[in-house]
Amino acid sequence: MRGLGAPRAPHSVARSVAIQEGAMRIPVAPVTALLALVLLAAPSWAQEQGGLGLDLTSDAPAEQQGMDMGLDLRPSNPNADLLPRFALVGLYATERAGAQQASSWLEALARGALSSAMVAQASDLVETRERLAEGHDAAVRCAEAACFAEPAELLDADLLTTARLSLEDAGWTLRTWTYDRDLRVVHEDFVTGRNPRDEDFANEAAAMLSKRLTALARPRAMLTVNVNVPQAVVKVGERIVGVGSVEVRQAPGAVAVEVSADEYGTQTRTLDLMPGARETVDVMLEISGPAPDGPPDDSVVGVASSRKAPQKSLFKRPALYTVLVGLAAVGAGVVMGMAAKDVEKRGGDADGDGMFDVTRKERLDAQSQANLATALLVGGGAVTAGSVAWLVLVPARSAPASTSVAPGSGGGASTSLHIMVGGSF
Repeated sequence: MRGLGAPRAPHSVARSVAIQEGAMRIPVAPVTALLALVLLAAPSWAQEQGGLGLDLTSDAPAEQQGMDMGLDLRPSNPNADLLPRFALVGLYATERAGAQQASSWLEALARGALSSAMVAQASDLVETRERLAEGHDAAVRCAEAACFAEPAELLDADLLTTARLSLEDAGWTLRTWTYDRDLRVVHEDFVTGRNPRDEDFANEAAAMLSKRLTALARPRAMLTVNVNVPQAVVKVGERIVGVGSVEVRQAPGAVAVEVSADEYGTQTRTLDLMPGARETVDVMLEISGPAPDGPPDDSVVGVASSRKAPQKSLFKRPALYTVLVGLAAVGAGVVMGMAAKDVEKRGGDADGDGMFDVTRKERLDAQSQANLATALLVGGGAVTAGSVAWLVLVPARSAPASTSVAPGSGGGASTSLHIMVGGSF
């Protein structure tokens, strides 16, 4: 039996080889079709099930943490315009190791400042440098209110901060100076750490700045001033805020609003603005003096133009000198008239000798003096009255009050004539 079974071994080996070759000859086409069907069906099934856990439908990049972190400045936030405006001027590093980490420190400070959501960004670092221009380096090193005032106005920032990173006796120290434009004071804070690369050190500094800004930040008040005169100048406190109707962000508290314009009266109002309030003030300016009911008359326009025109000097007007000449003539006439009156008093026979006390020649001379005095008084009075009328009436030709001067002058002259003509000569 063993001899008969031994020759069959090669047949079994050949059969196993044939079976393996048959297994290797499985058709490839059905397998490929099955894999393609699975790959095509998987995406459609994933969409029906709500996705595979990753939303790729939006092309917008993910938000980056930066200068706008922690503050919603979109139009959906109605109170964003009432937040105090904050600007980080920069950081001054005295050591090379600190200067190498300046950008990281600025990012940390900016993130800490805006994370409180109590301030709004007035400008980023690039815009701040552009606005301050040549004064930026001096502003970064500023630590007093005097040098903070101008940068705060240029940036329109209510709170302004500069920082310095230096190696001091206590170790690495970051100091910040925060300027409050409302109160015009500077607040200094500092924090120490191991080295400039320490993240805990930077985070502690950011928290320190956030705490300081939270303590100083006060919501603004929105003040709207409506004026009926487009060229009116609006002044709030000590600052001119605009011309005509304006809208201004103002620190809360008592404030004086002054509105003025040329040829109009000035109006001043005192307001008590509350934090976060929006207040509107309507100011109606009135023209100085009575306003005309209808179109301006030519005579009124002439009077206004004559008042505005430069007046000629009184000593350069010829009428002044004719007045002096007339007064001199009147004075001479009065003197000569008094002399003639004296001769008239001595014209009788006082001693009773039957002869006049004056000679015929004296009598004739006195009569001539009386006639000359009358002529001087009449001529001088007329010249004086005419010159005075010219001086008074020409500058205010249309003023009714000025016309009353002429009769007074003429009355004075007629009174003098009446006194002298009433004599005996």
